Amino acid sequence: MGIVNLQSDRIHYYLVVIFSVILMIFPSYLFSQILLKESKANFYFLESKVIENGKVEQYLTTRMSHFWYANSFAGRNDLLSVSIGDSLLRENRFKMYPSLNAEVALDGGNINEKGTYVNVAPTVAVLASYKIPPVGRYRIIFWTIFEKHSVFSREEIYDFHYDFDSYKEVGWVSRVENNKWREYDIGDGGIQLFYPSGEIALVKSNPIWGPGYSGQLLLSNKSPSFSFISVNHRISKRWRFSYLHGFLNSTYKDSTYEYLGVTGSARPGFPLVRKYVVAHRLDYYPRQNFRLGFGESVIYGGRGPELGYIIPVVPYWSIQHDLKDSDNVQWYVDFDLVKKDIGRLYGAFYLDEWDLLKTFDKDKSRNWIAYQTGLTYKLPVLKALGSTIRLEYTHLTPYVYVHRNRINTVEHWGHPLGYWSGPNSDNLFVAVEGSPNYRLWFQLYAQYTRRGVVNDSTVIWQYKTIHIPFLYHNGDYSSGEYSPSLYDPNLYEGEPENKTVFGIRGEIRLGSFALIDFDLFYLDWKQKFNPDSSYRHQFEKWDVIIKVSVGF
Repeated sequence: MGIVNLQSDRIHYYLVVIFSVILMIFPSYLFSQILLKESKANFYFLESKVIENGKVEQYLTTRMSHFWYANSFAGRNDLLSVSIGDSLLRENRFKMYPSLNAEVALDGGNINEKGTYVNVAPTVAVLASYKIPPVGRYRIIFWTIFEKHSVFSREEIYDFHYDFDSYKEVGWVSRVENNKWREYDIGDGGIQLFYPSGEIALVKSNPIWGPGYSGQLLLSNKSPSFSFISVNHRISKRWRFSYLHGFLNSTYKDSTYEYLGVTGSARPGFPLVRKYVVAHRLDYYPRQNFRLGFGESVIYGGRGPELGYIIPVVPYWSIQHDLKDSDNVQWYVDFDLVKKDIGRLYGAFYLDEWDLLKTFDKDKSRNWIAYQTGLTYKLPVLKALGSTIRLEYTHLTPYVYVHRNRINTVEHWGHPLGYWSGPNSDNLFVAVEGSPNYRLWFQLYAQYTRRGVVNDSTVIWQYKTIHIPFLYHNGDYSSGEYSPSLYDPNLYEGEPENKTVFGIRGEIRLGSFALIDFDLFYLDWKQKFNPDSSYRHQFEKWDVIIKVSVGF
């Protein structure tokens, strides 16, 4: 392991040296750069542009939660600024974008069942971006974004995370004095080298792989960000190759370091057991309005980076066999079909495990799958508003994302890397949205989500090829047939857990210096699990979340 760690450190060192030498050898100059963060509004404008042009773009399927553009796009830029800030903080080779963000929920938002909370976050973004002569076809950006959040609530916050919701998780959170005040920070950034056929990146962000709108099956924006190395290269006019190797938080402490802890210390800070995600894919564009993608991903850990997975072009299925099937391999296929000025049809298929010889055996099949299909249609009425209707359905069987070795679950910080509702669930999303101009976007939406139980028993059963019913939440199937179960707080009677949400949300841009997001919604959550009392209940509410961002 020591040799592997040394090799990993050397790789990071060489990458930094290479980027530094490039900048020293070539005289460089700063060029304009805009940032588009992952948001419903940004996706609407970029997808609308794709439909208008009748041409599939990479952004729809392979992007990061911080997406950089070299030129202006429809007047949108998430780096908020004012003219006085331009003169004081933004020079030719170095630019800073300080801002203040505040989020208010009147009745608990997506964190609590009730009670007003305020989330205040001073933020600073730092950027240096260069073109590399002599021809200027290469460019490199260095960037970082730091957010310091303070959350104040009228009600106690026992578990700060967005359970059964697509909101992005935050990772580490500290308590201050009581459960009504929480502190956390988010730091993202990286070095990205762009060249005519693609890019090479060393970043901390969220890779988003998949064509979905409400979430993606493979890699989504649900989990906290993580560090990864990626390559995105256009091989030819019709083929594009993508690769990444990421470093995850397993949440499991490495007990081999216990002897280093100070006796009596409550927080010795033991290192965690290592965990990684690696993925590669090929995208084929037979026509400019159609894309077909396929690839593999692997979750592995308990050791240093595996050289076989660092090689981008070797099939991971075979490498995993060489390693005695100790890791968790997935396969996926997805597509985009765009009809100019009409709409977009897309879908994704995710296969967590497959036994070719038992594919059609209903009793012994190990086809552990998830799938997603969606449609975006530009309405012929109210064209001036860019009116669009959106429909998407996602289905995940009880077998996906889990593994008999907990280090290999498809999670980061204990949250899904893929679709937010997790295994044994489905989600139906419907929306009508539009925008009269780039300063205003609005969406009327409705969503219905169901979720069953996944526990140690269901994981054991699936490896014994015992069929687990979809949305399973009660009963014992260890014999292959239903029988009354012993008491388990995860199991319950009645209908499966489900949540209905509908509302209106939108974005308002006030020039280049301010941004307002709002979400007025109704929530009805049935069979919600209460971890403090180990019982399930129903609650419903009307609520509004307002977020204001002001740049300097």
